[in-house]
This record gives sequence, C-alpha cells and structure tokens, in this order.
Amino acid sequence: MRFFTELKRRNVIRMAGLYLVGAWLITQVAGTVLPMFDAPAWLPRSVVVLLAIGFVPALVFAWVFEMTPSGLKRDDEVAPAESIAPQTARRMDRMLLVVMALALGYFAFDKFVLAPAREMTPAPVTTEAAGLSTPATSEASIAVLPFLNMSTDVENGFFADGISEELLNVLAGIDGLKVASRTSSFSFKGKDTPIPEIARQLDVRHVLEGSVRKQGQRVRITAQLIHAGSDGHLWSETYDRDLVDIFKVQEEIAQAISGELEGILGKRRVAVAAATANLDAYQSFLRGRARFHQRNEVKAAIDDLARAVELDPGFAEAWVYLAATWSVAPGYDDSVAASMAKANRALDEALARAAGLVPKHPMVLAMQAQSLQSQGDWSAALALSGEAARLSVQDSNPKQWLGQRLLHAGYIDEAVSTLEEAQRMDPLAGINNGYLAIAHLASGQRQHGEVAARQARKQGWRIGMRIVIFDLAAAGERDRALAIIDELIQDDAPNPLPPLGRALREAIRNPKSADAYLALRALDPGITGPAEEGIAIGRADLLLDWSERNAQLPRDQREEEWWLRVAWLPSTAGLREHPRFFAIADNLGLVRLWESRGYPPGCKRVAAPGGDHLVCAGMRQ
Repeated sequence: MRFFTELKRRNVIRMAGLYLVGAWLITQVAGTVLPMFDAPAWLPRSVVVLLAIGFVPALVFAWVFEMTPSGLKRDDEVAPAESIAPQTARRMDRMLLVVMALALGYFAFDKFVLAPAREMTPAPVTTEAAGLSTPATSEASIAVLPFLNMSTDVENGFFADGISEELLNVLAGIDGLKVASRTSSFSFKGKDTPIPEIARQLDVRHVLEGSVRKQGQRVRITAQLIHAGSDGHLWSETYDRDLVDIFKVQEEIAQAISGELEGILGKRRVAVAAATANLDAYQSFLRGRARFHQRNEVKAAIDDLARAVELDPGFAEAWVYLAATWSVAPGYDDSVAASMAKANRALDEALARAAGLVPKHPMVLAMQAQSLQSQGDWSAALALSGEAARLSVQDSNPKQWLGQRLLHAGYIDEAVSTLEEAQRMDPLAGINNGYLAIAHLASGQRQHGEVAARQARKQGWRIGMRIVIFDLAAAGERDRALAIIDELIQDDAPNPLPPLGRALREAIRNPKSADAYLALRALDPGITGPAEEGIAIGRADLLLDWSERNAQLPRDQREEEWWLRVAWLPSTAGLREHPRFFAIADNLGLVRLWESRGYPPGCKRVAAPGGDHLVCAGMRQ
C-alpha cells in the first residue's frame, strides 16, 4: 500500500497514463501521415518500437527525478518543504486531459472521415499456407492503363496500346498478383479520371501508367507505378532503346514492379521471351490485336495480322488472333462459310507452330469449344470452355463465353455463378453485366437483372435492357415494360425513336398490333436474326420458325442460336415446353448433353403422342 502511495506521490502513475495516451496518438497520426509522403513501411513500425522501448525509462525517470523551482533533482535530494510534486500533479492532470481530448478528436476524425476513404484501398490481409505468408488479392493487385502515344504519327497509338497490353499480360503471369482486365483498364483511355477513382472502380491497390514515343527504330517508354491509396509514385523509369530491345524493356519494367511489391508478393522471377524476331511482324501484330479488341476495324485487323504471319510464319500468337478475328468477322469474305474456314485454317497453323504454348492458350480452347458446339458436341464444348475459363486469369472473355454456353443450355444457377465471376474479373465490360442480367432474369431475380442490365446499358451493351422489357411484357407486366421504354427514350433524347421502334412499342402495348410491326420488320434487309421480341408480342413461335430454317443450312453456315438466352426465362415456359423446342434442341445436340450431363434443374423429358417435350415445373416461374 505504501508503495502505491509512493507511486502516486512521485507522479509515476500520471506519467504512465500521459505516456500511453500520447504514444497512441503519435502512432495513429504517424500511421496516417507517413504513407502520404511515400515513407517506407519500416518507418511507422520504428515509431511504435521506439515508443514501446521508451515506456519503462519514462517511468523510471518519473520515479527517480522530481521537478523543483531550482531545476531537476533526484527525489531523495528534495526536502519535503521544497517539493512541488502536488503542483506538478495538477499540471500533468491538465496535460492528460488535453492529450485525451486530442486523442478522442482524432478517433472521431479517423472513424468518420479517414475510414470511409480507406475502404477504397483495403489494408493488407495475409493467410498462412505451407508456412509462408501470402497476400490477399485486393492488396497484391494492379491495373495497367493504356500508355499515351507521344509520337506524332497517330498510327503509333496502336503500338502504344500493344505495349500496354504486353505489359499487362506479363504482369498477369506473376504468381499472386491480381491484374485488372484489359477491357476495364482500357475503358479509361482518353479520360481524365483520378488514379484513386480508377483504382476504386477496378478494385486494385496499384496502377501502372506511362507513355510511348516511337521514331523509326528508336523507342522511348516511360512507366510509373502509383500507389492508389496515397496517389504517390512508388517507382518510375524512362527507357530509351532500339526497337530490337522491346522485349527486354518489358521484362525490366515487370521486374521493377515485382521488386517494388516484393514485400507483398515475396520474390518473383520475371522473364519475357521474344514472341518473334521480326520487329515489323511484331508491330503488325500489335496493331492487329488492338483492332481486334476494338471490333470497329475488323477488316484492318485481319490485314495487320495476316501481314504479321506473312512476315513470320512461325509467329504462333499472331496466328491465334488471326483465327479469332476471322471467327468474329463472318461476312468480310465471300460468305460466312469462307470466313469460318479461314478461321479454322489459321487455328490449325497456330497449333502447328507452337505445340508447347498454343494448345493451352485460352483463346484457342475457346475457339475449339465454339467449333465443337457448332458440330453439336455440347459436352466437349462445355469441357473445353471450362478449361479456357480456368486458364484465363486476366481476360474475362473465356469465362463469359462459358457462362453464355451454360445459360443457353439451361443450367441457370451455374450460369449465374460463372457470369458473376466474369463480372468480377471485368466489371466495366458491358457484355459481362448484360449477360449476368439475363441469367438473373432466368433465375427469377428480376430486380437484380434490371440493375445489371442498366449498368450494361451505361457501358454500351443495350441487349440486356431489351430482354428485361421483353420479359416483363411476356409476364403480362406491359405497363411496367412501357414505362421502361419511355424512360429509355427520354434518356436517348433528342434522338427520336425510329418507325420500327415505335411499331414495336405499340405491339408491346397491344399484341394485336404485332402483325403491323412484323410487316415493317420484314422490310428491313439488315434484320436477319431471330425475333427475340416475339416473346413480348405473343409470337414466340417466330423463334422456333427461325431456328428450324437455320437448321436446314449446312452446319458451317448456320448462325449462332442466340435466342436460347430467352428460352429459360420464367415468362417463357410455354416456349421451352413446346415439342418443337425439344426437336430443335435435339437437332442442336442439346438433348444429348442433357441425357449425359443431366437435364436443366427442375426439368424432365416427357414422351407424348405429339412429340417429346420438356416439363420444367421445378424451375422458378
């Protein structure tokens, strides 16, 4: 008891309280302020260690010494009459109150101001595996923005985009590093969006940006790595090289980035192999691949990629993208059949050129899956699609194509799950949100479907909202469908609704007007596909008619059966349970898939005099 009284008299307890509160305040402020100035990670830790080390000496100092009117003296040298310990105690009490007030003020500021900002860039989370600490994906993550073209030649913009994509692909190969997809990262091209906002939308912690200037056979590449939380530069470098060194530059940039993130990733080895020794072929490849992604210069993309393989017939990846471009561009040659034949020949060349690399290329597997499906082998197509989706760690297209295939086959829950993964990989791709919307509609989640469809429309993919409207009308909610149509018309103002659009609106309002709409539709030579809107105007039979005509064509000339995406909506039970639908599914190879893999959940095959058909009473209606 006497010892405790002595501690109070010598103000040791007050010193402990004052020190602890002050140390807490210092560490909190240091943890917030130091990262803003790109301080190394060891500095905040050092502050905490020093404060912890100083705690015991501070208490010893308070026990041994006392402040007196004549200065600092040892406690045993101070006579009771000279002691001002009570006055010092009162001063320390006031200091403690002030420091506590500051601490509480900072706590409130941190909770209501700083914490919401930190949600954009979550703190690192680690998990233990095989005795090693590995980072959470959200911490070890990066987006590669399209590099600026600093050359006077606008054509070099394709080269700059190509270099950006090459770096993105190299970084995507670093184990443990999450890389935002090309589509999402390149959606910020030409925009003045702040880096923290880009990082928030892409859910990454780091951003790589830069510029490319190319003149003749010389190239200057400037790259800088930015931490999204502080918007501060972690690393930057400029490379002035001959074009022949372009692959070495890519490797050096990737090595520098992995080095900067070594504290998160651990040590990673990065190597970039030259895709071709022919630099003219490489530049043609970069231009062609960039045009393939844009889809608005498909003929030019074919010319570029054909030039690349002409200059270097062993350039396997150029063959892959030439095949991919032909596969998405039927009609640029004599016929659909000729285009697909060229796609298949290019794919065969790719497989022959690089047996070790190409067979596991996700794009190759995805195209092979499409070919198998067109031949009626849905089981093999799904298996290859699944493999392509698993291998494609950066490009969401193979996963999105797998989700489409599952949706078209009626496996709704699997489609939703797969399309959600694709959407998380590439949240700014309109088709990802759009197909997820359709899958949500099929699963009975109309509200989720409408939200995703609206997001897809903002990103330029409008089909999802069309199907939301068709589904509402097919379900008898015509007033709601018309309200959305009018809302979208208002959004598109001052562009007027064309005559065909007005006729469709009237047919949705009153299905008795369907014939007038269909007559007007027949006059448009640009419309050749199935009338998915038939479900909204009481003419779902139009889809069956179109599919039966399509089935009469040779397999290599048939169009994709896109209308299957509306065959599994709760509102289209009558369509999928019709005997004609079952016969079409049998012709496409779907029945063989269902017999081997299992029928869509809730559905079963029923034999009847009028023809076998599905009964899907167990599906969401």
